[in-house]
Amino acid sequence: MRFRSSLSASEPESSHPVLVDSPEGQAGERAPARRARATAGHAAPGATELYFRALAGSQPLTREGEVALGRRIEAGALACFEAWVRSPIALRELAWTAEDVELGALSIRDLLCETDAADVDADVCLKRLAGLLELARSLFARQGADEGAEIALAGLAAGLAELRLDPAFEERIERSLRTAAAEAKGAERAPIEATLAAIARGRRAVARAKSELVQANLRLAVAIAREHQRFGVPLLDLVQEGNLGLIRAADKFEYRRGHRFGTYAAWWIKQAIKRAILNQGKAVRMPVHLTAIRSQVVRARRDLVQERGREPSVEDIAERSGLTVEKVRMIGELALDPLSLDAPIGEEGDTRYGDLLAGDEPTPADMLARRRLIEQTRELLDSLQPRERELLRRRFGLDGNEDETLEEIGQSFSLTRERIRQIEAKLLEKLRTRSRQRELGSYLEG
Repeated sequence: MRFRSSLSASEPESSHPVLVDSPEGQAGERAPARRARATAGHAAPGATELYFRALAGSQPLTREGEVALGRRIEAGALACFEAWVRSPIALRELAWTAEDVELGALSIRDLLCETDAADVDADVCLKRLAGLLELARSLFARQGADEGAEIALAGLAAGLAELRLDPAFEERIERSLRTAAAEAKGAERAPIEATLAAIARGRRAVARAKSELVQANLRLAVAIAREHQRFGVPLLDLVQEGNLGLIRAADKFEYRRGHRFGTYAAWWIKQAIKRAILNQGKAVRMPVHLTAIRSQVVRARRDLVQERGREPSVEDIAERSGLTVEKVRMIGELALDPLSLDAPIGEEGDTRYGDLLAGDEPTPADMLARRRLIEQTRELLDSLQPRERELLRRRFGLDGNEDETLEEIGQSFSLTRERIRQIEAKLLEKLRTRSRQRELGSYLEG
């Protein structure tokens, strides 16, 4: 740890760091040490201060450093896919995937990351992936029957490495390799384990390079988080959200486009922080579109105050912002701070707002009705197939479990998140049929 920054310009630097736990009142004590002990005497450094201290010595990457890390990420990804295409098992899975796409059983869009599938150049990526899957099917069919197979395999690996495949799809391929390794015996297991080891090395290389890219730019997330402190979210929470955006930027960064990582990452960091502010900044969350309208109203009010030197009327704000008077009034009501139910009413304060609310204690009749509803719901679920029932239980958090995302369920079932969504929609439609509705008719009518 360096201590030069804690010394004033006029003081000579000591060969030893100044200790803050020296006896109080020492004659030769330096001012920074006194200030440090005054702070430390009351409380130990908080988590925020410790985190910022840890970042104090980090240095941003040069353009050359970013390019070097980008090449390491590319090399690690390429190593993974080279191991893929040289494994007959993984090549078979790719060939089967091509057949599923051709038959319409699987959408090729589901094989790309969700954000990439929605990008402007998504059609180009989808066409490239379709061509690569057809190449995989062709290579699997001829199994190295010609001399050009090696070149084709290298091209297939390079093409897959340039695309961002859906993690669930990658996991499905690698799960098939692990299953084959567990079932193989004797000499058959060695090449499969070698493939898995090569994939693991490539994954580690990618993770290390991305980690270095993120670590070198953590101070950028802190700087952007400081700019958004006025919105009621703790600074450390903003920094954490900014770090998540930074990680996302590292996943999507393409150094070959020529821009600096910091410029690219700043957008992702700001988006992550702004979303956190929208979700956490108020006790009652305001929808995103209303937040934008509220900002419009605030700007109009501020401009009018500066121009006229007085508080503008609702009509003036509506005219300046281009909104209706009713919309401006609604936004003003939404912007009010929440009122505590424990706040006293009147001067005496013997009554609280919460005392005026109707109780939410269930009546005996409500408890019986709820118990019957639970029983009939279980009977309805029992009419489904076990895998269908398990999917709905995990998706909606039945039986007291936490509800899971489409991606989490897809990884468990070795399916894409879109396929899980389609199955979920079909199951819910099945449960809405008239014959099944009659079982819960009295509850659905209410």
